[in-house]
Amino acid sequence: MRVKSFILASSAAAALALGAGAASAEPNGWYGAVDAGWHKVNDVYAFDTTDLNGYEFEVKEGWAAFGRLGYRFDQNWRVELEGGYREGELGAVDRPGPGAICQPSTTGPCGTPDGRLQVASLMANVIYDFGDASWTLRPFIGMGAGLARV
Repeated sequence: MRVKSFILASSAAAALALGAGAASAEPNGWYGAVDAGWHKVNDVYAFDTTDLNGYEFEVKEGWAAFGRLGYRFDQNWRVELEGGYREGELGAVDRPGPGAICQPSTTGPCGTPDGRLQVASLMANVIYDFGDASWTLRPFIGMGAGLARV
């Protein structure tokens, strides 16, 4: 079974950062950044409209990468457009109720389905940086809205 969906995501995020990265060191104007790392995904719940069943997908840890293009208006306000990609290997699939989810096998009993959960996202963010360029650490707070293709 393949699960594809479009998710409209909006988020409000607050973060105290050890530094706002390259964005805090830049003068006013355009800036860009590339971020890469490792992430842990919570279980994902999906609903199949053809047989009205729900499915819970366990997703293992995986890598993530993001690119940001932003504009700093002054020492405190900036806006960003952020594109991201993250993935994780499928660990298990559970279906509440009757019936099991398994990958058919010609050599033995059904096994756990395998595959990957892949997410491509696009976010527009507004960010307020506390302090000024003289601060060693620049905490910030941000809000964004975007889309993700899962």
